[in-house]
Amino acid sequence: MPFPKRDAIEEPLLHTLAEKGGEAKPDDVVQRLAEYFQLTEEERQGNLPSGMNRWKNLVMWVRNDLREAGDLDGSTRGVWRITDKGRKRIGLAVSTPPNETELLTLGEEDSPLPATPEVLLKALIAELRSEILIDEALIRRIYHALLAGHVILSGPPGTGKTELARRIPEMLWQSEVVAGANPNPLGPAVQKQKVMTSAFTTLLVTATDEWSVRTLIGGLAPVSEGGKPTYRIQYGHLAQAIFANWAVSETKPAGWMAPQRKSLRAPSYVAGGAEQEFRGCWLVIDEFNRAPIDLALGEAITALGGSDRLRVPVDGGSAELPIPQDFRIIGTLNSFDRNYLNQLSEALKRRFAFIEIPPPTRQRRDEEQAMVLARALKGIVHLAPTITLDANGSVNWSGVVSITRTGSGYHVVWAAPDAPLALAFDFLWKVFEVIRIYRQLGTAQAIALLRQMLIAGAVQPGMTLDRWVAAADQALCDTLADQLQVLLPDELEVLIAAFDVTSTVTALTARLNAILLRLLSSPRRFMAQVDALNAIVRQDGSAIVSLNEDADAYDDQRPPQLREEEVVELFHWQNSGYALPLFVKRLRTFKVERGL
Repeated sequence: MPFPKRDAIEEPLLHTLAEKGGEAKPDDVVQRLAEYFQLTEEERQGNLPSGMNRWKNLVMWVRNDLREAGDLDGSTRGVWRITDKGRKRIGLAVSTPPNETELLTLGEEDSPLPATPEVLLKALIAELRSEILIDEALIRRIYHALLAGHVILSGPPGTGKTELARRIPEMLWQSEVVAGANPNPLGPAVQKQKVMTSAFTTLLVTATDEWSVRTLIGGLAPVSEGGKPTYRIQYGHLAQAIFANWAVSETKPAGWMAPQRKSLRAPSYVAGGAEQEFRGCWLVIDEFNRAPIDLALGEAITALGGSDRLRVPVDGGSAELPIPQDFRIIGTLNSFDRNYLNQLSEALKRRFAFIEIPPPTRQRRDEEQAMVLARALKGIVHLAPTITLDANGSVNWSGVVSITRTGSGYHVVWAAPDAPLALAFDFLWKVFEVIRIYRQLGTAQAIALLRQMLIAGAVQPGMTLDRWVAAADQALCDTLADQLQVLLPDELEVLIAAFDVTSTVTALTARLNAILLRLLSSPRRFMAQVDALNAIVRQDGSAIVSLNEDADAYDDQRPPQLREEEVVELFHWQNSGYALPLFVKRLRTFKVERGL
């Protein structure tokens, strides 16, 4: 038979506490009410999809209703106690609540952020790495930092910082539940499935220079009631994210003293927007460097430092809102604006761990190329009927290229390795890697660049190699050129020389060595140039060059020297003959502007 409604359980629960001297442990109350309503053993043992006992979950919701009404004392953890108001209560009319099967899970206790079992964590990290090109060691650094507290992910644009901030809370704290008998006789007796009921959804907000305390914490905001202007408390992003974790009313601060945890339903970023049940909610602040964050957080800096209570505005004053022990803030910060860190107070810096997310190196060229090609084609699938997308994420351009997705990532198979697009893609990728020597560009920039080039072929079938190269030249101008305006004259000079198809490897090597010799008079620029060259690695991880970054180690008699074979590796210089007139012209313009 169906469970009784919540309002039908309220008075029996109060009577149960009164019979037990006014207070009792939750499990004793749940058991006594099960007997009172004559539940069967099957009804008593049934679980929600989250794994929470169905009957206990319903009783805990009733307890929460009674606490908000003042019939139960909310100040004592581990024991339910009836109040004087509860003793005097005579029938309380309440609105019909939702069906029990639609209720979210209530948790009895607030608890610290737990560690995920190692075997499961390793599998979840592998899933995450199939979506984002990032080393396992770096994911574990972020995971460990989150176990300790709040985190800011810094790095060049396009390295997946925001995607990591959305995926990690949803993925790395998933748990496993028994899904039934395993049909595979060679496997374990039961099969398990991963669920998000122990993971966290995120509230994503993008910082702006207009942020204030009201933006993050809250304050009075104008509203219209009956056509007349008035003011009401409107909570900010941080307060909203915290409220999402508690089974409390925003308008009843008296119930905040010992709030009860609740799960929440929200669209899942990992599941493509499908609604899931989560343990709680975290706050993700994108473009952290855009906001005067010290000003916007205000007194919240103290709360994040360990007081665990955030003072928020309420009607007539302010009140303290507890911060869940497993609540986290993840910020993202562009390292190109890293001087912004100098503007952060030391108090705020102590509240966050700062972890750098670099772009992939040439070691992961094959993986990155496959992912970039797949995602670029997905972005133009609507432009050509010959481009198809499978449910598992595999992409096929009939007669051109096929990108298959597996558990370990993407794998590319060209219909003809010497086809015009295959050759143009290889050329464009080499250009992109050369640009990366001086400007750390993320995978997202590579996707945008390639997508721009592919559009031409999608809408104009039968592209020749020359036309593909021209499309690449235009795409470089349209998507990347403006991001190179910040390069210094010596860096622009090297790129212009590297993209000169009329040159020879001997002439290019001589030009680069002349630039290095000239930079000896500017030790800081020499060090920066050498550091950029030394950072480039082969696919086996070994460095191509290893120059001394100390300008004093060289002079006119012992100049810094690059060998021709090193120049070929660094700058992919095989003189393919593919000219980039538009792009090189933009680089020359930037160099002139820098000179002025």
